[in-house]
Amino acid sequence: MARNTRGFTIIEMIVMMLLLAVAASIALPRALKSSPQQQVDLAARTLTRDLEQLRMKAIASKRSIRVRFYTGSQFYSAFMDITPERLETIAETSDEVRESGLFTRGSAEGVSGVPLPTGVVFGVGSATTGPAGYPVADPVALTDDYVEFDSRGMVKPAGSAGVVFISHQEDPRAVAAVTITGASAFRTWRFRGGSWIH
Repeated sequence: MARNTRGFTIIEMIVMMLLLAVAASIALPRALKSSPQQQVDLAARTLTRDLEQLRMKAIASKRSIRVRFYTGSQFYSAFMDITPERLETIAETSDEVRESGLFTRGSAEGVSGVPLPTGVVFGVGSATTGPAGYPVADPVALTDDYVEFDSRGMVKPAGSAGVVFISHQEDPRAVAAVTITGASAFRTWRFRGGSWIH
């Protein structure tokens, strides 16, 4: 008796679809998960974008803004001078965070702000040198762990500069940095093969 070989039976098609669904459910999460280097690069770009926006907010509001880095909590926040006289004094209160316009995504140490993604930390990882000649002694090489913009958007005190290093706990080779120049310019760097590129 000859068998019809023209196509698949409905049962064969259902079994095949189930096998494809199982294979996709195993492979898809692995394919969508970003690498430690991608997570670090994204965190550095996000920080650079936030710094640029906060600097522009200082100019637009004609008020000073301070961005503080909480290295122990892997977190940063921004505070804006809210004194009616525009005294350029900052007390680091919740009201100052709200006025800064920073898009907060969490809180730490009693302050709203931006936590680094899971696994991403302030740190130098395996970097032995810093970008643009900066040392790698501290993960946040800024005086008192903050950068402040005056009402004209310039870094205070005038001419001060620094760097913020970001790395990944699972892969010390995954390192990025954000440099802040005395001219209030920001640059994102990636550490690849022992060299810094931007």
